[in-house]
Amino acid sequence: MRARYPDSEGYIDREGVGIYFEVHGEGEPTLMLIPSSPITHSRSWKGQIPYLARHFKVITMDGRGNGRSDRPTAVEAHTRKENIADMLAVMDAAGVDSAAFVAHCHANWWVVELVAAHPERALALVAIEPGIPYLGGGNPYWAMSSDTFEEVLEEPSGWQLFNRHLIETEHRRWLEFFFTEQLVEPHSTKQLEDMVGWGLESTGEILVAGELGQELSAPEREEFEELCRSLDLPILVIHGELDPCQLVGKGRAFADLVEADLVVFEGVGHLPHGREPVKVNRLIKDFVGRVGVRIEVTA
Repeated sequence: MRARYPDSEGYIDREGVGIYFEVHGEGEPTLMLIPSSPITHSRSWKGQIPYLARHFKVITMDGRGNGRSDRPTAVEAHTRKENIADMLAVMDAAGVDSAAFVAHCHANWWVVELVAAHPERALALVAIEPGIPYLGGGNPYWAMSSDTFEEVLEEPSGWQLFNRHLIETEHRRWLEFFFTEQLVEPHSTKQLEDMVGWGLESTGEILVAGELGQELSAPEREEFEELCRSLDLPILVIHGELDPCQLVGKGRAFADLVEADLVVFEGVGHLPHGREPVKVNRLIKDFVGRVGVRIEVTA
């Protein structure tokens, strides 16, 4: 049961990989909601679609590796380049020349590179918990687990569970740990159940390919910062104060670099659109199409 069903839906075929998308509503401008695939899919926007579709045309898509899209397993099938090409192809299939993008976590890296390469396709960006490289200092959780990502560990625990062998063989264990860590707010049982369930629609092998593919051909820091400075569109950054995945300093640093508005949610973790959908929806609605003075707000 869904609060709103799509007005239209379809598939595109990109070199043998099918990508599923939906279109909701008829308003202007168009919003395109990009989930942090392949660990989740478009249902992660279930708290946004019914409200935003009253005001805008809303396009959602299941990124490769999850949902109703195909599940390639090769690392090369999960690069930023491939995900960006999927996004552009979905826009073309939906008959949309340009859109305001709403992205979560590492999907923001895709949008940043898409906007830099195709500025005519982008009207605005709402960056939720932006998972982009370099900015805001290193995250000790990821640094620790990255050191042992390829090792076979006898009794991994905590963030050591971010390990390719464990993710491939104990997929649920990793998902339950990861999303429990992200949902720092009390009474998050339903959100945890949803996120683990959506993650289990993919596979551990695909999650590992997604992690490795994301980093292929990564730019140097100076190159990436210059790319961010080149962005010429309104940007709103929404960040949870207690996010353990993408520390709030990353959101602040990104907002500073691109001269974006910044809203920090006190007491909120990595999934504000799941835990605080009303606040997030109102921010998106009010921001899209508006170019205002840079602000920082504590919500």
